[in-house]
Amino acid sequence: MNNDMISLAERCEAATKSDNALDVLVEIALFEPDAFYKSIRANAAGTKVIYHTAGGKEHTCWADDWTIAERRSHTAASLRARALSTVSRGEVIE
Repeated sequence: MNNDMISLAERCEAATKSDNALDVLVEIALFEPDAFYKSIRANAAGTKVIYHTAGGKEHTCWADDWTIAERRSHTAASLRARALSTVSRGEVIE
């Protein structure tokens, strides 16, 4: 997981334009389950995210614009921070 986060951060930094498929991957990587949404996945085409609720419903949405020019560096930093936090919590890393 740590290497995946770093790889995504590097892809964001290298991007020269907004990328919806990358936005989907970032949305999934930064997702944190809560009382309402228990999980997330990409749709079959990789163009949208599907949130799964605790009540068993699905909500299909566009991913946030993580890779627009104004947000790319912040997105990469968030991914790198998440990678570091998984290491500090002692989670298994691939």
